Amino acid sequence: MEIPTYANLINRKLLLPSSKKPFLAVDEHFFAQLLKPLLEKIHVDEDWYLRTYSDVSAAIKKGVVATAKAHYCLYGFYEHRMPHCVLVDETWYLTEYPDVGEGVNAKHFASGQAHFELFGYREGRCPYQDFQLEQDK
Repeated sequence: MEIPTYANLINRKLLLPSSKKPFLAVDEHFFAQLLKPLLEKIHVDEDWYLRTYSDVSAAIKKGVVATAKAHYCLYGFYEHRMPHCVLVDETWYLTEYPDVGEGVNAKHFASGQAHFELFGYREGRCPYQDFQLEQDK
């Protein structure tokens, strides 16, 4: 993808400078195109993804997407779906997020892992220190 000049991006309203520097508003389709090469590097466990998100199999059968990875890159990332099973460091997670520890103690969640899978990932919580999504090798 060729990148136009900064002035051209502003003129085309793909970038909108904010009065609250240093922020910009970005056209979501332009942003998605910029992220696409990075998202394609993220490891997607196809079998796990299809077992976890049954609607993706239906989308593949209907021809909406070709693969689980394609779904993740086009939709799943933006829907806060995990691309593969992510194991939580229970001690770190419960220390880092004491509210989760309270929820586990009150039996609202079976574990930090259960909380992370149900809510934590979508909330942007890290399952362990220095978490990054795994990339394909």
